[in-house]
Amino acid sequence: MSVSVFLGLRALRGRSGTGRYLRGAVAGIALGLVPLVVVMEVSTGMIDGITARLLEVGSSHLQASLPAALGADDLVAAARAVERLAGVRSATAERQGTVLLALGQRSAGVTLRCVDPAGFARDAGLQRYLTAAEGSLDLDEPRTVLVSAALARTLGARTGDSVLAVAGLAGDAAVLPRVTRLVVGGVYETGYQELDKAVAYAPLADADTALPSRGVRTLLDVKVADPFADLAAVASRVAEALGPDARVSSWRDLERSRLASFETTRWLLVLIMGLVAAVAAANVSSTVLMLVLERRQEIGILLGIGARPAVLTRSFLLAGLAAAAAGTALGIAAGLLLAVNINGLIAVIDRLLNFAAGLAALARAPFIRGGAGAGVRLTLFQSAYYLQSIPVRIRAGEVIAAGSATLLIACLAAYLPARRAGLLAPLEVLRRS
Repeated sequence: MSVSVFLGLRALRGRSGTGRYLRGAVAGIALGLVPLVVVMEVSTGMIDGITARLLEVGSSHLQASLPAALGADDLVAAARAVERLAGVRSATAERQGTVLLALGQRSAGVTLRCVDPAGFARDAGLQRYLTAAEGSLDLDEPRTVLVSAALARTLGARTGDSVLAVAGLAGDAAVLPRVTRLVVGGVYETGYQELDKAVAYAPLADADTALPSRGVRTLLDVKVADPFADLAAVASRVAEALGPDARVSSWRDLERSRLASFETTRWLLVLIMGLVAAVAAANVSSTVLMLVLERRQEIGILLGIGARPAVLTRSFLLAGLAAAAAGTALGIAAGLLLAVNINGLIAVIDRLLNFAAGLAALARAPFIRGGAGAGVRLTLFQSAYYLQSIPVRIRAGEVIAAGSATLLIACLAAYLPARRAGLLAPLEVLRRS
């Protein structure tokens, strides 16, 4: 083995042509691994960030559906009873329905969530992701409404503005509107516009006047200590405490299709990038083959003086693995560096794109009637459909698995040309040299 290591290291620091082949193999593997590592870590951070907001702001850890006829006081009392159960961290009483919010000539259909102000304030997970962009996020005052930043832009609303909540009232002959005047107490952001762009919050006491008479959901938003654990036991206790009319669902049931879509997209991207990395790792075979061809004379001499074929096979295999290891280390380091700084990198690319677009607009201005115009701001990352910033989560297991798979593919790819070196006939090699 020591002879194989010696010969392998000698091949690595050999002729100028050898160095060129090795540098190409290292660069190819590194460039193949960089997008794989970036996609794995960025997509993991995106899914974790979206999942956390869905759990804390959207569906909650457990959601209990109750009869619509339950009064507000009884609903709050039920929430307090659930909070005393083992494993429950908080419970918030809520009624929600679809209304039309209008301000001046602008309007938007939204889900109005009328929540118990005390439970709303005690929900630590909700408050962590519900950040105030303007005003206050208190719901202590009646006829107060909290709107998202995206909804505020749609309505042109600011703190202190009065908006009209228009809800349908079902009658025997016609549908009559029910109009409630609400004051914007604050503008909030969750960092995920797909979740909050059509959602507003109001006090639970305003549910009877602001929400439609039909189609209203009566809920308890239950938070537990560990939402990723098995929630069957806690859900059973909650259902038993609320009675036979309650229907308790976990976040896994409520968000199953959305999370499955995220995971499917992620694995598809990882598969594509993994194939790129695999092809780059497989190219080590060509590098080892060129090493064997360049050193045919030396191989013939070594075989002629009694070197075992296995020794030569191992030496070239080690040379190929050394190149693969260097490329793997370089690719993982560069990929992690890009992943950690992905938000800053996107900002720089956006500035360069808009600078280039500005120069192009100036160049076209003399030939366009009315000048270049204001133009449209270009962006690489549409925060309207994703998180406003990408939370990167580095998972060591994924990185180690990617590096190990790359080395394994490189080892398998390098074996055949390395084995060929040990099978050469020494006299034939020397005769042709």
